[in-house]
Amino acid sequence: MKVAIVYNEPDKDRLDSIDIIDQVNMVSDALQELEYDFGMIVVGGDTCPCADLLYQLDSFGPDVVFNLFEALHDDPRFHPAIASFYEIGGFAYTGAPYPALLTTTDKILTKAVLKANNLPTPPWQTFNGAADSIRLRPPWIVKPSWEDGSVGVDEESIFTEQKALKNSLSAIYLNHRRQPLLIEEYVDGREFNIPLVELSDGSVRVLPISEITFEDWPEDKPKIVGYKAKWDENAFEYENTQRVFVPDDAPIDAMAEIGYRCWEVFNLGGYARVDLRLDESGGLHVIEINANPCIAAESGYMRAVAEGGFEARDFVREIIGAARRRRYIR
Repeated sequence: MKVAIVYNEPDKDRLDSIDIIDQVNMVSDALQELEYDFGMIVVGGDTCPCADLLYQLDSFGPDVVFNLFEALHDDPRFHPAIASFYEIGGFAYTGAPYPALLTTTDKILTKAVLKANNLPTPPWQTFNGAADSIRLRPPWIVKPSWEDGSVGVDEESIFTEQKALKNSLSAIYLNHRRQPLLIEEYVDGREFNIPLVELSDGSVRVLPISEITFEDWPEDKPKIVGYKAKWDENAFEYENTQRVFVPDDAPIDAMAEIGYRCWEVFNLGGYARVDLRLDESGGLHVIEINANPCIAAESGYMRAVAEGGFEARDFVREIIGAARRRRYIR
């Protein structure tokens, strides 16, 4: 078995970007255990990256591409693009297919698809640089539409006063290179992760569902898994967010059903994670669809893999098998 690990050149000044190296290490370690032949292809630099990628893939001739690509020159708009080149070249590749990546990379498009398919999600509106009336109930949370890894999301993203929100939108918009902004009604509730994996036989399994708990959180501090909570190991938010698997007081079956439904609606593949909020009245709200989430060894997803009884080696083997079943014919 020949596997090409494709990933983007990271920005060494960004914690969320250099994390890609941890993912590459996890996959390469697993491939070594499996005794698969593998090589690395880094997409980036100042040349024609996509043409160079196809040249290297043709030269190496992999049975499957392990797709870890996230952005080009740290621009998340290009996250889906590389997958389309695998398909053009006829290469089997792991993870979500191109249409799923295209849809889920855009938070606003994701929301529209959720609503169109009657999946529960908080009400929202968009900001594209021009002031508009706020039609949502407070409080609100503002997110850059193309970022992942909670980039641009922290407690400063929560607003309770309409004047403060409207006065901040233009600055947030410009700070994120004029990305459309998602303005969403903030659900002040419990947060859950629903990890899913596609096995080599084509079946899809929900791995153990986890809750993110907010330990010793100040009463007036918004309970969100923002950038600091994910990436800054010295931050209060990082130290005080914990993961609890399969809490017995949560509607696990209903959450799993929503996870399977999201997988179907968004045509996900390989591995994915659906993030939910549970409000005080018991309502569930989809707040994020993560196609190809982080699979670094210490990531929340890989902890769910272990909790579900898989070794990392076996997980990698299964999603490679699933990718080969979906191979695009050249």
